[in-house]
Amino acid sequence: MAGFMGCGNIDEIAINVIANPAPIDVANPLGQIIGGVNNIAATNSWNAVAGTDVLSIRKASNAGVGLVGNMSTDNANIQIETNTLELVAGDALFISDCLSADIFRATNVSSGSSHETIAHANNYNTSNRLSKAYGDDAELFAFESIDYFIRDTGRATASGDPIRALWVTKKFANRSDASANPVELVEGVQDMQIEYGVATGASMIANSYQTANNVTDWSKVVSVRFSLLMQSTEGNVVGSGAAAQQLTFNGAAVPADGRLRQVFGSAVAIRNRVR
Repeated sequence: MAGFMGCGNIDEIAINVIANPAPIDVANPLGQIIGGVNNIAATNSWNAVAGTDVLSIRKASNAGVGLVGNMSTDNANIQIETNTLELVAGDALFISDCLSADIFRATNVSSGSSHETIAHANNYNTSNRLSKAYGDDAELFAFESIDYFIRDTGRATASGDPIRALWVTKKFANRSDASANPVELVEGVQDMQIEYGVATGASMIANSYQTANNVTDWSKVVSVRFSLLMQSTEGNVVGSGAAAQQLTFNGAAVPADGRLRQVFGSAVAIRNRVR
């Protein structure tokens, strides 16, 4: 779903960004639908385990709402039938009719007798004008930022070893409230390492896989290759000494602490970019 924009190939839709602050690079919005951090430092905003990787994707929300009528001008308020997305002032939003798209911030969300009104004034945007006046064939989405990372769960095995897990933070692009609370997805994930498939030619085929710190143009990333180091949530299930499990991950030997481990991984195309 990285780069989902409601419809169409994202490289064929002109995206205008007036949201301020912008949730995505104004000069190159398509270049930031995917991103990440390689071997993250010990102090970080996710409380992720040092040395693990973080994967970030940005997209329009899965569900959208249609406009109830045509905008009279490009600076007119947007009217939708119901606020099923539970939008509030300050949210980063995405509107598209499959030909054009705008990313802006709602400055006010108000209810009427038959519709909801979304304003996009200057106080949360660099301009109160969208790229065009949209019609009732357009859809409005929330603009989301989703991060995947490895974090200590705070739980421990019977022998006292910490249990890690894969977590996700999903939020509207400006919120710092409960919508950004991390959610534990899978326990027993010790490490996650990610490489990004970069296309250097005219075709959308990865010519090389690079870690996040070596990617110079994210708009050229067409796939993601990930590896998960899984560990049992119980200790003393494999031998020690000469009978210990021998495993190397991310270029280093994994400590033999009595927990069973296995590596899982795959390579996944960024479908909205390569189709």
